[in-house]
Amino acid sequence: MKFFRLLVLCLSFSFFTYQISAQASSPKIKVYLLGTFHFSQTDSTYNVLDEKHQQSIHELCQIIAKQQPDKVFIERQPEYEFQNKIDSLFTLFSKMNSRKLRAKNELVQVGFRVAKMLGHEKVYQCDHPGRYGSLYSDSQQYAMANNQMGFLDATVKGTAVREDDLVNEDSLMQNSTLLEYIQWINSDAVMNTSHASYVSNYPLVGSKGFYNYEDDHTLIGAELTADWYRRNIMIYTKMISQLTFDEQAIFLIMGGDHIPILKHLFESNPSFEVMNAESWLK
Repeated sequence: MKFFRLLVLCLSFSFFTYQISAQASSPKIKVYLLGTFHFSQTDSTYNVLDEKHQQSIHELCQIIAKQQPDKVFIERQPEYEFQNKIDSLFTLFSKMNSRKLRAKNELVQVGFRVAKMLGHEKVYQCDHPGRYGSLYSDSQQYAMANNQMGFLDATVKGTAVREDDLVNEDSLMQNSTLLEYIQWINSDAVMNTSHASYVSNYPLVGSKGFYNYEDDHTLIGAELTADWYRRNIMIYTKMISQLTFDEQAIFLIMGGDHIPILKHLFESNPSFEVMNAESWLK
């Protein structure tokens, strides 16, 4: 009986060890995260439908397609498919000449194009709602009323200055190709400092003495940062929930400020390998 128990124990241990070894040897899914500006929200002097920008977008899409992502994710909520009709729009897009496309947003100009170039049957939606606008407004009102605007303006000690606040972005956009501007957005300097503003600046707005459970604005800046994290955790969850984990690579295009948190979440998951944008976006 003792020998039998020992045999069962050894077999169980061997199987457990095999499972760990198999998991460790499984190739990681490569993750390509592209931060972007919102193409349709620029002024009339910067039209992504202009030929020079279209050529640059085509170059960008070729670079992305070379990475061979198995799935392309875009900044739309999958719950609203009945409103967005992304599936129907992509099916229609797949049958037409991309050069005739008049939609200005990056979801179509980049996401749809890349998926079509790769012969995909659909694009995947992963966005999630947040309360950034209202929470930032509340934080701003609190800061103005309590002499804390230096935290939001990053003009006092303990705050971080964003790289994109140190340059004239309008001039940069006008004097760069669209691809070059996207490369700048995805540089480590821009990404690191944009994220720093969420964790260095916003949490400083609020009460310095105590937490009052009856006052929702006591830690209003921290509430803003927490909601931003929550939204991105939900986006990450919607992405991985739509995977079979047989994919070799996936791609996401989303507003630049989202990327640092999503990058951290994917890097923390042993199933994934995040590819540095400065290396592949060339």
